Amino acid sequence: MWRSLGVLGMPFVIEMLEALNQSPRRFVDLKKQCPNDKTRANRLKSLKRNGFISTTIIEVKEQDFIHYCITEKGKKALNLLLQLEKIAKE
Repeated sequence: MWRSLGVLGMPFVIEMLEALNQSPRRFVDLKKQCPNDKTRANRLKSLKRNGFISTTIIEVKEQDFIHYCITEKGKKALNLLLQLEKIAKE
């Protein structure tokens, strides 16, 4: 459990979850939220391992692409993070 909370406190996680909450995204589509490829890969791996996101294959013009999707657990975590962020700004 504590490991999951640690993942949520890492840089770029909120931004990535917000983007995934809007729609499924490919690895390259998340470059704006996390510009460093290695960091982005590590964050996605940690978020997936802890159940905050999942992967799905989406076919575009007869070619398959891996997309990252936020899970219900991820949506709940994002809502809590945004509430905490709001409280911190008060």
